[in-house]
Amino acid sequence: MAKACVLISDITGSTKLYDSVSQREALDQVSQVLARMRSIIEAHQGRCVKSQGDDTLSFFAHPDQAFLAAKQMVEEDYAHGMSVHAGLFFGEILSMDNDIYGDAVNTSARLAALSKSGELLIGDEGYDRLSPDHQAHFVSMGGLKLKGKKEATRVYSYMASQIATQTVVFGATGPQIGRRTESAEIVANGQSWSITEGESLTVGRSEDCDITLPHGWISRQHGKLELRGAQLEYTDHSSSGSSVLTSDGQEFDVHRRATLLNGEGRLLFGTRDRAITDSALTYATNDLIPD
Repeated sequence: MAKACVLISDITGSTKLYDSVSQREALDQVSQVLARMRSIIEAHQGRCVKSQGDDTLSFFAHPDQAFLAAKQMVEEDYAHGMSVHAGLFFGEILSMDNDIYGDAVNTSARLAALSKSGELLIGDEGYDRLSPDHQAHFVSMGGLKLKGKKEATRVYSYMASQIATQTVVFGATGPQIGRRTESAEIVANGQSWSITEGESLTVGRSEDCDITLPHGWISRQHGKLELRGAQLEYTDHSSSGSSVLTSDGQEFDVHRRATLLNGEGRLLFGTRDRAITDSALTYATNDLIPD
């Protein structure tokens, strides 16, 4: 089977539009967005296989072409508050009867479904084939378990209006060059864990998680803490998000993103209420800082 980069782009806000204007006007506005998406695909040497409902299915020879097309789609301003979100995956496809099938199509559809308004999610092989300049636009979400995949898929996110295109380091008060996290201490509900390089802890309400927090607002697989590359990374996989509170007063929400942590702080899961202590954990990194 041939390999290609499959892009599925979906319109956000069309349902609300159909509720606020006439059916004919809504259909006309959605059709204009779809036509614009097809034009962008063609401008970046892609082939639009079909556009139906609120989405387009297309493929490209190289992920760089697909990324530039998707980036333009999610960054554009559309009428009536509509926006675009997308999923992109490089892999094998089968072309038949003017349509495409295969793992890359199925996985790009799942990534598109996970993406938020104005967001592009890309899978591992597509990301690895991007030019370094294009890779720099993405933030790692870590490994996600996608339906139909035996192993977790590395997923990366690009947001049209994200606060930063690089992973942010929270809690750092000293020089960053050469800083290495040797280990991290995690405490939740009276229990403690220590992780070193290459080790990780999953957090969620599922009993399968390493740290179980049984609240309805916490996702079954809410997030993961991992020490790799001498840095403590937290990746949020949830629907409700997480909040980072550092010992020096920084506060930041993390939703389906990865962020680096050092120093001391708290993670709140699914709520920003600091009084609910049993839906939170504390972290402390043991850092080696050069002179």
